[in-house]
Amino acid sequence: MRRYEEDWMSAWRSGDVTELMNRFGISNICARILWSRGFRTPEEVSAFLYPKDKIDWPRLAGTDEYVRVMREALAEGGRFRVIGDYDVDGVTGTYLCVTALRLLGAEVDYRIPDRVADGYGISEEMVRNAAQEGIRTIVTVDNGIAAVKQCALAKELGLRVVVTDHHDPQEHLPVADCVIDPKVAEGSDRYDNICGAVVAALLNDALLASEGMNGYCDHMTEILALATLCDVMELSGFARDILRKGLSRPVREWNPGLRALFEANELNEPIRPYTFGFVLGPCINALGRLETADYGVELLLSDDDRLRREYAARMVEVNRRRREQSDFYTKEAIRLADSMILGGKDDPVLVLYLPGCHESIAGIVCGKAREAWNRPAFLLTDSSEEGLLKGSGRSTESFSMIDALNRRAELFVKYGGHPMAAGLTIKADDVEAFRSAMNEEFSSQGASLRLERKIDLEVPFAELSLSLISEIERMGPFGKGNREPLFALRNVTVQSARRVGVEGQYLALRLRDSAGTEIRGMCFADAGDFLDGFREAFGERETDNVLCGRGSSKITILYTARENRFNDRVSVEIEVKGYRF
Repeated sequence: MRRYEEDWMSAWRSGDVTELMNRFGISNICARILWSRGFRTPEEVSAFLYPKDKIDWPRLAGTDEYVRVMREALAEGGRFRVIGDYDVDGVTGTYLCVTALRLLGAEVDYRIPDRVADGYGISEEMVRNAAQEGIRTIVTVDNGIAAVKQCALAKELGLRVVVTDHHDPQEHLPVADCVIDPKVAEGSDRYDNICGAVVAALLNDALLASEGMNGYCDHMTEILALATLCDVMELSGFARDILRKGLSRPVREWNPGLRALFEANELNEPIRPYTFGFVLGPCINALGRLETADYGVELLLSDDDRLRREYAARMVEVNRRRREQSDFYTKEAIRLADSMILGGKDDPVLVLYLPGCHESIAGIVCGKAREAWNRPAFLLTDSSEEGLLKGSGRSTESFSMIDALNRRAELFVKYGGHPMAAGLTIKADDVEAFRSAMNEEFSSQGASLRLERKIDLEVPFAELSLSLISEIERMGPFGKGNREPLFALRNVTVQSARRVGVEGQYLALRLRDSAGTEIRGMCFADAGDFLDGFREAFGERETDNVLCGRGSSKITILYTARENRFNDRVSVEIEVKGYRF
């Protein structure tokens, strides 16, 4: 069942690409994609397709102050405590900061907040504990820019406080000995696509260099690539260079702990963005959801091979449990959304209540419900405090969730977030008022329920080749801000469709274009939805024909192209990303 409408938009911008084709020896398809994405001069194309092998690490605004404050703290000889976060960015950033300080001979430990007990970032209790335990300097990583009260308390208790973060600053900055955030800086010093781990690495690279130890960032590219991708940074400029360099680093040169996690997942080279974003990253994130993220930091810090293997195996198992729980409650959330919308409660903003869903996975489940209907969604679940519910929100591009919450702040016990995601605590008695308010805000923002898909070009199957795939791969790595090229094609005959996957949830397809060129492809959209729509459009007999390999009906598809290797044979195959009957 197609749950929402899609607007297919052409991304092609006309222009003469002859010079680019001749200068770089690239295909017309590749040149047109580059042109449409704003790479039009030889200099722009060269920098994008053939970036320098060595990364030019930027120097963040405030770096000199960081180095000065930290050198004073090191000279003083007091104990350090790094306070990070429970996601991939926070875990890797904590590891990077702790490692650098230990290289400089500091006595340093770390704390990662408990997602349920502590919430996000540094808390006042953490500050008090640090003071009681004789800590002299607190360094935050991937948090702290909004910790005004916490930093004020730390200063009252006589602690040195260094804030390193990458999140948006609020109205007032914390009062600390040093505050570094690339989003606080202005002009050319401002960076919007640097994650917390990269901030920590750049600052400590400079600190180590001040003591004659150079090249810290260069030795950590796989860690920085993991954090950049998992924190969904826009892959343009410097961030894309980090991911590209990290993906190209041989696994044998990785941090031994991350290598153990790679081996525990039985992965193989070459490394793809999928490896980081959908295998290794979720193993680290799962710890912060179901157990403690400390194991992730210890995995990266440990010099004991046996312990690394134990930590890695534990992380794989925790992620398996997280996936099982998420899958179960995702089905429940989508079933609830289906019954509401199809039953007549057609709210543009979904407010779902699943009392049994643990708050640590509510964000994942909420995101899946959002994807199913392409509607902003809030998932509420029971809190440990009587009469209160906790919730996670995930939005769409056209609806600013944080603006909506800010305008209705009186409804919440606590809330926070940004345009695309939010967290909140609300009284159970206020749920209906909350539902009504969010839908009113959706209307007042002029938001839309239609999903826009940007199509690069219409490309017949005969124009696909391994050399074109090679050109496309050079345009990667792909992700936010650098999407994979998406092609369209009309009048595609579906010759066969075969269910594949553990539960038969996907489709293996054999397709033929209007010129008679055949190709194999995969469709990872729900197989049942595809076949139900096909049956409605073409009838039961034709659906049976397709399932038996004798189909003749024509559809329109959106697709990406890739290389397929099987039994030493290399060929081009496609992945169907969208379809219309």
